[in-house]
Amino acid sequence: METLNKAFELYVCDLNRREKKTVSSMERIWLRHIKDTLGKKNIKRIKRMDVVDLFYDISKSGKGIANRCIGIMSCTFDIAMRYEMVEQNPCKGIKRHPDIKRKRYCTQDELKRIFSALETEKQNPRNRASAQFIELLIWTGCRKGELASATWNDLHGNHIILEQHKSDDHDGPRVIHLNDQAMAVINSLQRTGTKLLPVNNPKGLWKKIKAQASIDDLRLHDLRHTFATQGLQANLTLPEIGNLLGHKNPMTTMRYAHVMDETAKENVNDIGNKIFNSIQSSIKNY
Repeated sequence: METLNKAFELYVCDLNRREKKTVSSMERIWLRHIKDTLGKKNIKRIKRMDVVDLFYDISKSGKGIANRCIGIMSCTFDIAMRYEMVEQNPCKGIKRHPDIKRKRYCTQDELKRIFSALETEKQNPRNRASAQFIELLIWTGCRKGELASATWNDLHGNHIILEQHKSDDHDGPRVIHLNDQAMAVINSLQRTGTKLLPVNNPKGLWKKIKAQASIDDLRLHDLRHTFATQGLQANLTLPEIGNLLGHKNPMTTMRYAHVMDETAKENVNDIGNKIFNSIQSSIKNY
């Protein structure tokens, strides 16, 4: 019997040849939400309503993960069609939850508190590498997975160059630019193996850092948003920010356009206040 799980194995094999780093994330999602439900069913007998029922059941755990599951299953059915296991994809046309992009980024005060906590944790040898990992996320705006996969061989001067990466529709290496602050962290690292840092995910320390900094609703990925926001406030253009973040599609960077609107609002208010103060001064002198 050909099952949906079998089709997923074919999909993973196909994807492994192109984007190895994406596979492990999908396999975790499949294992948790799909493998023991629709995964065991005869793929020819899976109907649209079966997928819809699973979609709404997963939605109880989170709308974002439910959307992701539909996307993975849809790709799996596409592979199954290629191998003539099924004639159609029951995932097509299923309405997903609206994709609401987070606009959370650190304020200047939050950054000060985070760095203060990081300095404290770096004094602890057990936490030093994780603290340095978080510092590099802040200074470079790179993805957690990119930094976790970086090796010493990927370090070229003030750049980290990754041949395999997750940048959208990438057609070349991902270049992570290292500013002076990032290079200071790099130069302080202890070389203990092939990887730049012996850390895959500093979520344990990050939870502790947030508690020390009295911050609740901040994710590690929001540090990437913070990097982009700081860049825009420093008058970098959206294409320039997109290049630093590794975005190949300009539309991906447009999520930060609201920051430009906020900065423009602040600027126009500054101009208005200057004109108003000038007028008031002139009236008094008159």
